[in-house]
Amino acid sequence: MALREARKKADLFAAQVARRSGVNPNTLLMYERGEKNINGAKLLTLLKLCDVLNCGLQDIITDPEALELLKKLEIK
Repeated sequence: MALREARKKADLFAAQVARRSGVNPNTLLMYERGEKNINGAKLLTLLKLCDVLNCGLQDIITDPEALELLKKLEIK
């Protein structure tokens, strides 16, 4: 699931997510549209988004290598 799908699943508007997470609304929309690579976001930004959306990192990042490492680390 990508950021937009996670937001919709949480039943929130982009403006609500931006306000609650402290992420700039334009930046959030650029992440959702793929105009800005969410995989390059700061960890703190990703964690804030996950907190607001009540999801895990694996739900909003798209980089296959990062997703594989997350799976590996969940086992520990």
